[in-house]
Amino acid sequence: MKINCLDSGKSAVMTCLFLILFSASASAQMAKDKCKFLGNVIAGSAPSDFKTYWNQVTPENAGKWGSVESTRDVMSWTGLDLAYNYAKDNDLPFKQHTLVWGQQQPGWIGALPAAEQKEEVEEWIKAFCERYPETDYIDVVNEPLHAIPNYAGGLGGSGTTGWDWVIWAFEKTRAYCPNAKLILNDYNIVNNDASTDSYLHIINLLRERDLIDIIGEQGHFLETTPSATIKKNLDKLSATGLPIHISEYDVNLADDHAQNEKYQEQFPVLWSHPGVHGVTLWGYKQNQIWREDSYLLRTDGSARPALTWLINYVETNKGGAFCDPVTGMLEDGTHMEVYPSPARGGRFTLDLGAGNFDVRILDIQGHKKKEFNVSGNEPVTVLLKEPVGMYFLQVSDGRQTTWKKIMVN
Repeated sequence: MKINCLDSGKSAVMTCLFLILFSASASAQMAKDKCKFLGNVIAGSAPSDFKTYWNQVTPENAGKWGSVESTRDVMSWTGLDLAYNYAKDNDLPFKQHTLVWGQQQPGWIGALPAAEQKEEVEEWIKAFCERYPETDYIDVVNEPLHAIPNYAGGLGGSGTTGWDWVIWAFEKTRAYCPNAKLILNDYNIVNNDASTDSYLHIINLLRERDLIDIIGEQGHFLETTPSATIKKNLDKLSATGLPIHISEYDVNLADDHAQNEKYQEQFPVLWSHPGVHGVTLWGYKQNQIWREDSYLLRTDGSARPALTWLINYVETNKGGAFCDPVTGMLEDGTHMEVYPSPARGGRFTLDLGAGNFDVRILDIQGHKKKEFNVSGNEPVTVLLKEPVGMYFLQVSDGRQTTWKKIMVN
């Protein structure tokens, strides 16, 4: 779909973005071709029905340092290989969970001198990045407010910022995994104003250094949190300008009716929030899940009411008003070809024909992500190093401005 905007000024930018219809194709995956992903975890093996429901992959335990290197310098990559390869083979975004965390860490790390601890953590980060170079997202530090690693002192401890060890971990990950989007992840954030403010302090330290790309809010333990509180604190996180991922959502209620009601009350607050770019659930199968009553699919294969509702909800809700179509602009026949779409890893070809063109790429909130010039008559290859999602090409030849959407996966 090619859109010729009558005005390429700032006000028209947002109008044009909203104009371009994001039309979802029919698919079993709930969030297939939506503005946002709806993912889940893979544990020991990929469930045969995973792709029936989910379109993003997080390894539940296999990516934790203690799972990979329980014995010093002996790496066990099998489980992580499985989750990573499953994601790549099925064109699903892959998130590494996690590099630095005060739980499920190697038992031997705590007894080492600080200098050796630092060396070992860097070796671990480097080894991960070399083995999985096409990782889309990384939980660099998990639960900094709740589970400080026993080796944090070796990474700089509190230091001058109060969080030097976190900054060091992000610096190393940025250096070794330059193409991945880096995430700070924690729980009990949006259910509490003070926790949100404490979290924002760390986030802003990372933002000042251009080290963080996405804010992670796990979504555990929100069963008793008022939806208004969740939205208010999501608004505070979103004000940073960074995307938010709800990274480990669950509703741990044994009663079917209560769970379904909580999903209907709470999930739309998360899914429709303009700052939230994706939601990952932390398991879905009965007896194969961390919080035992949060399952959505029973052992006999039948769906709990909350899953039935979720399927219907996501199918009919694109993910917030910013994904909805707006009418009133003019189409034209300007030559513009963009392929392939979706663009795997953000790489695509742009064929504009003969001429000299200024090109901008914007996200769905109107933030400029890339800008360049194209001249001549040959197609050009573009690499957009941004999170999975929908983006918009704004192409101007000095006389008119044309728009086209592109999906990145």
